[in-house]
Amino acid sequence: MSALSPAPQRETDTDLLSGLLASFGACLLVLCLGLVALFIATESGTAYLTETQRRSAVARAPVQVPNFPVFDARGEAQTLKQLLQQDERVWIVDFVYTRCNTLCLALGTVFQQLQQQILAQGLQDRVGLLSISFDPENDTPTTLSAYARRMRMQDNVWQLVSLQRPADRRQLLDSFGIMVVPAPLGEFEHNAALHLVTADGQLVQILDLTAGKQALNAAAALTAP
Repeated sequence: MSALSPAPQRETDTDLLSGLLASFGACLLVLCLGLVALFIATESGTAYLTETQRRSAVARAPVQVPNFPVFDARGEAQTLKQLLQQDERVWIVDFVYTRCNTLCLALGTVFQQLQQQILAQGLQDRVGLLSISFDPENDTPTTLSAYARRMRMQDNVWQLVSLQRPADRRQLLDSFGIMVVPAPLGEFEHNAALHLVTADGQLVQILDLTAGKQALNAAAALTAP
């Protein structure tokens, strides 16, 4: 009888191996299904993030920017549509809040460089810069004015405004694909990009924060004779 004792062990090993293979097959199936779902959800694999999807959608079909009342660093009120249509310029738009000491500073540096390039190339009548604050509760004309001085904005190139009605913020941010999340100490976490908007209020392109030169060339091309 003792000579036959290993047999049950061999059967146990076989069962264990079969179970492992079955589990592996099930995991592989789940992985494949997940990849298929990801492929579909990300527009056939061309968009991996919500922001990327937004950029792809805008590239295919421009988006009309909502028209909300805004005020500038002088406290003067107008609508966003009026600001955009004041001349035939194409606008490079970003979103900031003046208390930000991280990403907004990087945006400010990019816009400072763009301002210099616009003036150097004589494009100020064709391309403008527009920063929109998404923190209207704190960004009053006084704080906007201080921020404009700190960033060395030149009015004929770079405009800075904030929303008159805080309730308009969500719709405006959604139209541009900006995600804002409250952070400690009353600050915000948010994404950043360069948005090309035509004089008639069409959002036509979204580029990376680091693509300042590309954004300027694209904006100038949109106003070329």
